[in-house]
Amino acid sequence: MSNETLICEPGMWLPILGEINEDGELQWPRGVLMILYLFGMLWSFAGVGIVADCFMAGIETVTAATHTIKTPGGGSAEVKVWNETVANLTLMALGSSAPEIMLSVIGIMGTDYYAEELGPSTIVGSAAFNLLMIIAYCIVGIPPADGENETGMRRVSDMGVFTVTGFFSIFAYVWLLIILMVVTPNKVGIEEGVLTFLYFPLVVGLAYGADRNWFKGDKINPNQHILSVAGHEFRAYEASALLKQAGKGASGDMDAEETAAFLTRMAMAQNKPSRAQLRINAMRQLTGGKRVVPKNVGKASDYVSKLPTLDELHETPEVNFASGEYSVLESGGMIAVSVVRLPAKGPFTVKYSTEGVTATAGEDFEAVAGTLEFKDGEEEKEIQIKIKDDDEVEDDETFMVKIAEPSVGIIGPFASTTVTIIDDDEPGEIGIKEKNVSVTVLEKEEKAHVMISRMNGSAGPISCDYKTTAGTAAEGTDYKPATGTLTFEAGQISKKVDVTIIDTGAYEKNATFTVELTNFKGPETRSKGFADHKTTATVTIVHDAAAKEMVDNVTKMMNMNMEQYNVGSASWGGQFSEALEIGCEDGETPSTGDYVMHYITVPWKLVFAIIPPTTYGGGWVCFFSALVMVGVTTIIIGDIAALFGCVYGLDKATTAITFVALGTSLPDTFASKSAAVGDDTADAAIGNVTGSNAVNVFLGLGLPWMIAAFKWVGSGPDNAWYAKYGIPVFTDGMDVRMGVDVTAADDASKITWIAGTDVQKCELCAKEVPIGEAAFIMPAGTLGLSVATFCTCALVCFAILVYRRGACGAELGGPPGPAKVHAIILVGLWFTYIVVSILGNKGVIG
Repeated sequence: MSNETLICEPGMWLPILGEINEDGELQWPRGVLMILYLFGMLWSFAGVGIVADCFMAGIETVTAATHTIKTPGGGSAEVKVWNETVANLTLMALGSSAPEIMLSVIGIMGTDYYAEELGPSTIVGSAAFNLLMIIAYCIVGIPPADGENETGMRRVSDMGVFTVTGFFSIFAYVWLLIILMVVTPNKVGIEEGVLTFLYFPLVVGLAYGADRNWFKGDKINPNQHILSVAGHEFRAYEASALLKQAGKGASGDMDAEETAAFLTRMAMAQNKPSRAQLRINAMRQLTGGKRVVPKNVGKASDYVSKLPTLDELHETPEVNFASGEYSVLESGGMIAVSVVRLPAKGPFTVKYSTEGVTATAGEDFEAVAGTLEFKDGEEEKEIQIKIKDDDEVEDDETFMVKIAEPSVGIIGPFASTTVTIIDDDEPGEIGIKEKNVSVTVLEKEEKAHVMISRMNGSAGPISCDYKTTAGTAAEGTDYKPATGTLTFEAGQISKKVDVTIIDTGAYEKNATFTVELTNFKGPETRSKGFADHKTTATVTIVHDAAAKEMVDNVTKMMNMNMEQYNVGSASWGGQFSEALEIGCEDGETPSTGDYVMHYITVPWKLVFAIIPPTTYGGGWVCFFSALVMVGVTTIIIGDIAALFGCVYGLDKATTAITFVALGTSLPDTFASKSAAVGDDTADAAIGNVTGSNAVNVFLGLGLPWMIAAFKWVGSGPDNAWYAKYGIPVFTDGMDVRMGVDVTAADDASKITWIAGTDVQKCELCAKEVPIGEAAFIMPAGTLGLSVATFCTCALVCFAILVYRRGACGAELGGPPGPAKVHAIILVGLWFTYIVVSILGNKGVIG
């Protein structure tokens, strides 16, 4: 085809370089224009993707809004204002599909409310690509099972939401066939336009009901209101809770930096990236921008493991007595006191000595002193001390053993230990020593140990009962109640009451309960009764001060780490700075591709940096400003796509279902793949597709078609409307058609209007246009064939997913053989859809 015979209709704004004149004639060589419009269209796809990301950032900020609610226990909790399912099907779907939806809306308005091909064909073509190609990519994109955390498959967990969105993702297109080919062929009335649009809130409501289990008796999953990570400032109690989930309570011996890095990734995995974050990250990967999702963050289940401690990361030798207190019967003869050093690496020495307190060296025990020598790998040594017995009735006596001067490392908290020599000539009394009447236990510890002592004798059996009583600590919430009987046999001098502590993950805590001794049984001693000793101990459950400080530091570091993944912005200056910044994956240097794509797209980034930051008006200012920019960029895409198709000899419908649909859906491809790999289920990956496909029709076609129907029915037809569609008007039984010699009509009063191009030739036509005889004309034509083909392919796709759920165990992933076969089938269905649609556009079939 030569330049002279090729006529390309100008768009709303393009061309602007003089390459095509006002009559649509090519002024530049066709080959040059083919290259120019190809790169121009690809560049415009990058632009609309970037501005759509700004739009999604505003949406993310809006939907991340939270409020505080009162809990049944009288406390408070911070939850999202937006339900996740509703957000995904409304603002998130609008943001993800904004280019397609805006192309359809602007296309109708740009043609004075006449039907156009580019918008509807793009929506149907995008639906086919999303359902067939993206799901095929996700099926084979799941990593293989590794025998540990990775299962190699992703299964839909919320079948309620999946069923609703899946049904409407097909029904939406069946509905198009019904209104365009059955009810009112080639025409959309007000009722049909309004009903199409109202299906949008209907599907949102049904999906919300399924999410809230309105249609079941099951309990609602409390995780539906988990706070989003994006833009969320972590509190210390949240970091503490994450530590607990990781299988390790907060502890002062943790490395704060290492822990913060671990918890950041854990938080990103558990509070899985939103649809907005995934799409923004996918687009920034394509354009060399700053990433907003960590690379290989993994799934939530990957993080149920212990964190490294400071000792594990930076081992410092330390020596201690194994216990801070020992007891021995006067008739025991010898006592062995253990000394422990960690880690047991290399040779090690430490000095030791004894010192009397109430016991006298030489009379009650033999004094010892010397040096303990540890060999490489040896962890524990004993100090043997001889105890001397006599027949005198006397009180308990004590002496100390000390260690000093380690060859390397430090001495720990047990630098000395106290040895008590118990008299064995009297039965003694049961009680709680003064130093044990107040017990403090860290919440992270599993047990609280209350030491019960037998003092001033150990002859014969004696016993007592014990029980716990709640104070400020709640029974069953902070600790488990304990009751029982303690029996001291002859020679036994100490026992302990163990009370199980419940770790609530509290950041700050100070709660108490008591352990009380009652019902004493046994002979009294010669001089003292049971009541002379303490019979009640108070146990205080507290947080670890060192751990609290560590959590505070970790929280600060986590918030610093999270800033780099924030999709929002706080200032225009920051936005322009980010626009000029070349991004890359975590811990990597920018690749050549990052540099190339950054410099190609940096003009778009700078233009869209003028959009107000997300901090203004809770994200709404950014939302509406970016929406305007999406509209402006979509006009450019519509113009350049039409010109591209023209110079390549493609009709608008073919251009729309192939190049335009693929260009607008590419970011969603990578976003769905990331959702599939990074989540434990297939809900997000498949739900993004089914939800978008339904919303695209109900919102992207329902809204403009409803507006156009109101316009034409309200204003009535005009000369251009009749001339465009050539619809004959019947008056008093007379059929007036194009080509009739109206001047020969015997009764001019019977002719109210003339159809088609003869409007301009009619001298006897009525001067006023009758109201209510027009409608929005939407010729089914090749669109009907395209929609019918898509619906057939979609049914096969869902049949494959249902089959995979039963035969392969999951919709995505699973055995690699069947996964590849099913993916190939879906890809083949997409090519079938494209071929059939193109043949229909050319008039070969249909």
